[in-house]
Parts: sequence; C-alpha cells; structure tokens
Amino acid sequence: MHFKLIVAWVFLFAGGNAALARAEFEKDSVLRESTAEEASWSILNKGAGGNNSMDLLARLDRDVLSENPDMVFIMVGMHDMINLHKFLDYGTFRKSYQQLISRLKKAGIETVLLNLTPVDTNAISSRYELSFFDSPPLTKIQKANAIIAELADKNGLALIDLYQEFIERKSPHPGKSSLIMNVANSGIPDGVHPTSEGNRIIAEQIFNFLVAKGKITAKKRVVFFGDSITFGQGVEGSGTSRGETFPAYLKKMIQWDELAPYFSIPYEYEEMVGDYSDPFVFNDGSKVDDLADWQERRKEIRNKWHGMMGEWPAMITNPSFEVLETENTEYYVQRKIRFEWVPGQMTEGYLLLPYGAKNNPAVVTVYYEPETAIGQGKPDRDFAKQLAKRGFVTLSLGTSETTQNETYSLYYPHIDSARVQPLSLLAYAAGNAWHLLSKMPEVDETRIGITGHSYGGKWAMFASCLFDNFAAAAWSDPGIVFEENKPNINYWEPWYLGYHPKPWRERGIPTEENPAKGLYPELLEAGMNLHELHVLMAPRPFLVSGGSEDPEERWIPLKYSLQANEMYEAENRVGMSNRPHHAPTPESNEIIYSFFEYYLIP
Repeated sequence: MHFKLIVAWVFLFAGGNAALARAEFEKDSVLRESTAEEASWSILNKGAGGNNSMDLLARLDRDVLSENPDMVFIMVGMHDMINLHKFLDYGTFRKSYQQLISRLKKAGIETVLLNLTPVDTNAISSRYELSFFDSPPLTKIQKANAIIAELADKNGLALIDLYQEFIERKSPHPGKSSLIMNVANSGIPDGVHPTSEGNRIIAEQIFNFLVAKGKITAKKRVVFFGDSITFGQGVEGSGTSRGETFPAYLKKMIQWDELAPYFSIPYEYEEMVGDYSDPFVFNDGSKVDDLADWQERRKEIRNKWHGMMGEWPAMITNPSFEVLETENTEYYVQRKIRFEWVPGQMTEGYLLLPYGAKNNPAVVTVYYEPETAIGQGKPDRDFAKQLAKRGFVTLSLGTSETTQNETYSLYYPHIDSARVQPLSLLAYAAGNAWHLLSKMPEVDETRIGITGHSYGGKWAMFASCLFDNFAAAAWSDPGIVFEENKPNINYWEPWYLGYHPKPWRERGIPTEENPAKGLYPELLEAGMNLHELHVLMAPRPFLVSGGSEDPEERWIPLKYSLQANEMYEAENRVGMSNRPHHAPTPESNEIIYSFFEYYLIP
C-alpha cells in the first residue's frame, strides 16, 4: 500500500520524474520569470511542485526577497495536509506559515493570503485508502484554512477565500465541468489541482480583490509564492505567468484592463459617417450578407488593390540568412544579418533573440533604417529592442540605402521600371521576412506581428493588411486614410503609391502646379481609400497608435473594420490610442508593447 501511495503522490504533486523533474521545473521557472522586462505589472510565478510551508520558508530569500516585489500572494498548505512525504502537524504548519509572514513583514512587503481550494475526496480515494489519514482529506484542508484565516486576522492581512468560491460553484464534483482535475476532465484521478477554468476563477478572485482595494491602477511587481497549484501542475505554462496558470490569467486580466479603453469607440463617433465607399458592397452592386459573402468580397478587394498596385513576385518562402555580426546583451543575442527580401535584392537587418527563446512570439519592426529600432537612432522608436526585452524575437528592417539617396523605398525590378507600387513592394518584402522568422525554432510562426512608426507605420499597415500571416499589427501614426492637408500623410509621393518614371515631381502636397502622378490620383478618382485595406485584417487584431496624423476622428473609417470583425463574431480586435503629436512617446509605446503581449503571448 505504501509503495502505491509513494508513486501516486510523487506523480500527482511533482508531475513525474519526482525530484529531478521538479528541480528542472523550478530552475526553468526562475529563468523564464525573472529575465524578461515587463511593460507594466510584473507578475512572477514562484510556485514549485511538492512544496510545503517549510519548503517555501527555505527558498524565500532566493525566490521572493531577491525579486524586491511590492506584493506577495501566498498559497501553501496542500502538501502540508495531504502529501505523504510532506505531512506537517497543524502546530508546525501554523508556525512555519507565521515565519513566512513575519519575514515578509520585516522586509516591508505587502502580503496577501490565499486559502486552499477544496479537494475531490472521491478522486483521491481511487488511488489509496482514506484510512491512511487521521481525518478525511477535505477535513484537513478545512482545518488548514481555519489556521490561514487565523493568521490573516492576527497579522492584519487580507485573505482571499478561494475555498468558498469553488464550493459556491459546486466544485469539485466527478463531472467534466469540475474546477478540480478528475478522470472526466483530465484523464487522471487527480482530485487536487485546478483545471484551466479553475485557474481562471482563482485569477478572477485576485483581480476583483485588486480592483476592490484600488490597487489595479498602480503598476506593481508581484510574486505568487506557493506549491504545485501556484506552479500550475497539469496546465499549459506551468511554472510561468503564461498559458493557463492563475498568474497567467491574472496577467491577461490586468493587461486587458489597461488596453480596454483603446478598444472602445468613443460615443460621439458611433453614428458619424464619413465620405468612404462601402467595402461590404460587391463590385456588381450586391451586398454582403454573411461570412461566406464577406470572404468572397474580401478576395475581390484584395485582387482589385493588387491589380492596381501591381502583382507581387513569387514569395521567397524559404529564405536563408548570413550572420555578419553577433553581440550579447543583457536580455538577448543581437545578430546583424543579411538575406534576400526581394528577388535579386539583399538587405541587412538585426535579429534579436531573447536568451532561451523557443517557439516565442516575434515582431518585425520596420523603419527608414534598421538601427533605429534596436536603439541606435531617434528616441522612442526602439521597438525591436524593447519588445526583445519582453521576450519577443524581433527582426528590425529598414531601407538604409534608398533612405540615404532619398528614394526611400524598394523598386522591382528596377527604380526606372517598377512594376509594383513601392509601398506594396515593401509589404511584399515584409512578407518574406515573415517567412524567414517562421522557419526559426526560436519562433512560433502563428504568433508573428509587425509594427513601425510613420514611414514604418505605412509599411507595417500595408504588410499586415496584404499579407495574412501576420497575426497582429500596430501602426504608429502613418495616416490610416488619404488626406492632403497633412504633409506626413504623403501617399502621393513616388516612393509610396505615386510611382512614376523619373524625373520625379517636386516633393510636397499636390497642387495644380505640382500635381500628384502615377497610381495615387487614380485611386482617388476611383473613390478608393485605405479603409478598404484595414478590413482585410479581420479577425486579426490591430492597434492604431495615433498622433497628429491619426486623431480620434479616425474611428469613423475604423468602424468598417469593426463591422468586418462582426462577420467573424470577433470582438476587441480594433483599437486606437491617441497623442497630440506625431512623434511616439514612452506612454504610447507602452500601449503598443502591452498590445503585442496581450495578443501574441498565450
């Protein structure tokens, strides 16, 4: 009987391979949770399988105090009560728990206690005899919770009652919908660890506590300190604040709380209608009625734009790259690389790889030259650097050579005989960069985004709208529709959509003396505008980081994208932040970083 118990409890609480697996999980957790710089709240998962309260006390310095957190949430006691190898009597449990509280108080760290979730006695009894315990497992959990409540009261600490929340939701029970893992929902007679939904409910209670206490608006560094439940045994992302652990769910809730205001159209624009063509009307005049119609109309829009801008060359689907230079930084390895991004045309850029990256999300950053996004240019445009510090693989690209000679773009097959409008060809080149990243083991190809500012914002917008593989996009003040009273919304220039053979028209806003040439005036004559491209993003999320060129009134054309997402029953996929000036700011950039974290990090 005891051998059966040992095997069962080691597997249950350590996830197999016992101490070795646990040690690796703990090490991996520490590495992944302490290296990436957070955009706002820093939420660290310091749970570990098989730990009782004395184990937490032994690793308090290493895993908590060394992190200098503002708050610590403690959840411990499950192993103290019902783990064969970690049993503690009630008095010892109380004493060791009090020591944890006292040391955190001495360090000046705000501490919140989480009591224990209920266990499924029936599931546990299928693996060993209940007579092994001096009292039933659920009774032991209740007694531990009484001690935790006593300690919270004695020390003046907040207590979040998870036990009662689970009981009110009628969990645990033997069915598939139980919030505690069982045979029906996980294939194993667990009876102890929360399911993914159970972890979400725990996060919800913590989030509600933070809101009720007025703490949600103050960005904090938080450690969740506990055992295998905090670790997230049996769910995706165990040991981290990603995936389906309750620290991960909480992080998403906090991120969305910060992002939500930017994904809601201001009421004053809800009924406003601009002078834009209806993208939900086919070329023959019939209307889009459902998703099947929309998918056909979407093809029609895409084909029309490609037909007018010029068809792309075949994609370079298996590009290789040459490493020119390598530099190790605090957060990532930076490689200067060279690869073919347009047939017969090479480019140099910077590939930033966070240490230990494997199947990470990635973002392509685009600008006049690739050095700016890695922090070697104008301030507040270092998107690649800042995203890499947050765990993203980033690829910084630019058009250095043509920027220097003031032709500013890509031309195929040659600048004197371009068959594709230059801005469309930039989008094509970004698509080839996507293919380069997608072949890398460090990158998850389903989670690659793109961003850029101004010139780079136009580039990122066209790339994400015309190349469906980009999973998300942020466009920083590109001018998301045509407008000729703002010189930075200069789609008429020959390096964007107004290409014509040299000699080029004089740079500047079109006038009677200096009219626009090439495709741009044809687009205006046809009543076309860029909202027709925005709708191609649906249901993929995008954020307009608006400045002087994209004020709040841009919600009027963005309403068409909201309508496109309704076809997919997708919500919260169209967002816009606003600032008064064209240049990005630290605040506007934080919104971009949070956007990519929310939508590309699971």
